[in-house]
Amino acid sequence: MTVDRRVAAEPAVAPVTAVSVSRRGAHDPTTLVRAARGVGSGRLWLVTTNDNVRDLRFYQRYGFDLVAVHRDAVARSRALKPTIPRLGMDGIPIRHELELELRLSSGGPDGGR
Repeated sequence: MTVDRRVAAEPAVAPVTAVSVSRRGAHDPTTLVRAARGVGSGRLWLVTTNDNVRDLRFYQRYGFDLVAVHRDAVARSRALKPTIPRLGMDGIPIRHELELELRLSSGGPDGGR
């Protein structure tokens, strides 16, 4: 699984460009949040696809908010990278990008819980 993390142009955002994971469960997203909090970032945001139900559950339990749905964005991504599969996890068609955000001062590990 490859997950793109896009960086907004604002000073309080930690510069994370991409995280690539070769198999499920091979990383712990709490590590990313702790690292961002350690450099004093105000928020952490990421983009994933609509088929990624397992991680969406995790992110929402963890305090991330869904802040944008980019309808049919994966079709545009496939124009640049044709190897993106049509079907994702659990046979769900991969079509949309979902943008999530965590305000680091109020949620996640070591904060807000």
